[in-house]
Amino acid sequence: MKTRILLMTILSLCSMLGLKAQENMFDRLSNHDDITTVYISKSLLKLMPDIDAGGTDIKGLAGKLDQMEIYSCDKNKDAMKMMKQEVASLVKTKQYEILMKVKEKSNNVTFYSHKENERIKDLVMFVDDTDNCTIIRIQGNFTTEDIQKVVDGSGKKK
Repeated sequence: MKTRILLMTILSLCSMLGLKAQENMFDRLSNHDDITTVYISKSLLKLMPDIDAGGTDIKGLAGKLDQMEIYSCDKNKDAMKMMKQEVASLVKTKQYEILMKVKEKSNNVTFYSHKENERIKDLVMFVDDTDNCTIIRIQGNFTTEDIQKVVDGSGKKK
């Protein structure tokens, strides 16, 4: 009987820890006063083909996106540290591939992608500078060809 109670207690504690771990990155970072957060839903992204995106052709990609999150902070070392930890934690939880790294003076930019069956599910851009930090996270179901079409289209439309 004592073993059964102990087992139930352990399972209860594990399930509570699991609930805490499921709290998403947006919730954790938006609770910090010095981090600016933006969440764009799938519904708003579907409207984007009708919005001028600075000459970029996003019509083919907008319908394939589920959400977009943007996080930014300036000159707050604690907030920047928290954002760096979030990116490190995110990259460890799934199979992320580094697409590109750029270092220019104190500015470091890293692009990560998470793929399932050759389709990109999560694309993360992390910008780490001395005085500021930015994360742009795009989730959806798209291909590298979809991104290439957006890039090609941005050079043609002006």
